[in-house]
Amino acid sequence: MEKRADGSTDLISVIVPIYKVEKYLRECVNSILRQTYSTLEIILVDDGSPDRCGRIADEYAEKDPRVKVIHRKNGGLSEARNSGLREATGLWVVFVDSDDVIHEKMISTLYDAAVSTGSRMAWCAICEITEDGYPVISGDRNDESPSPDKKVDGREKIEECKVSVFTGQEAEKQLYTMSGNQQCLVAWNKIYHRDCFYENGEPIFYPPGKIFEDGYTTYRLIYQAERVAVLSQPLYYYRQRDGSIMAKNAYRIYEPALEAGLLRMDFYKRQEEKELYLLELNMTIYSVIRFYERILVRKERKNLRRWFGKIYCDYFVKEHWPLAKRIRMKAFQIGYPCYKLVSSFEGLYNRLHHGTKVH
Repeated sequence: MEKRADGSTDLISVIVPIYKVEKYLRECVNSILRQTYSTLEIILVDDGSPDRCGRIADEYAEKDPRVKVIHRKNGGLSEARNSGLREATGLWVVFVDSDDVIHEKMISTLYDAAVSTGSRMAWCAICEITEDGYPVISGDRNDESPSPDKKVDGREKIEECKVSVFTGQEAEKQLYTMSGNQQCLVAWNKIYHRDCFYENGEPIFYPPGKIFEDGYTTYRLIYQAERVAVLSQPLYYYRQRDGSIMAKNAYRIYEPALEAGLLRMDFYKRQEEKELYLLELNMTIYSVIRFYERILVRKERKNLRRWFGKIYCDYFVKEHWPLAKRIRMKAFQIGYPCYKLVSSFEGLYNRLHHGTKVH
């Protein structure tokens, strides 16, 4: 067993759900095997993948005793992660998606940050990469982002990470305020203490059969952590693929995203977290409007209006909001053209009198 500077020999379980990623799987697993923290249990979950992924996973298990393989009938990403959780024996848990790459120091850096700050969760910034593995150039890039001219392999030189520590409530607020390269809601750029997956003695699992499954789960894990370390360095390389779940099913994302939003609202309400409740309510009701503007299918727009009506009547009108926001939401309840008209007049007024934009 590896002994750390603080004398610990904590086993960390790395769970990798696998489905139809033959092109990228070796690159992913190799980046995990190269980790500078080597006391790992690497659980490769073959979720009934129809390509050679299962055989590739078995090859790694034959070569490295840290690798375990679960072969299961296809049940989706949530069930694959849940299978890994049931098998995991580590004190800490890390998820890696099978088409992504992690920096060779990601796990050690997250682990050290969590332990040194007394946190039960730590997360790092991410760097989006293309299908070919080159960093995506975007406005969210920071000074530590790798060069866009070189394909990433997880061995890039990194500077010392800035670590910020939040309470569980403060970390939850990052879901609504943090910039795009600090992905709070996703499962895979984090290290979790095993205890995060228990709420009142009951295990927390990912919801079977759901797209946007992180949105149903991660906020509960953050809340259970009570203390979270957040790293500025992008140590997780997230591959953008046309065939990924989020890209392929983008037209179906809105219902689970809104459903997860309602669950978060109800959770914060039960915990008497009024500020978090209002932040989620504000984000969810505006999400309906943004989805409505992006989706032009008449049937889906009709369904989105039903969603808006429920959130507006059951939640929004029961709270005290600024007059401008109440007028704007009432306008959308009347009809989208009315909402656009009100928003345009309000935007013009603000620009003329305050030099501000509508929020």
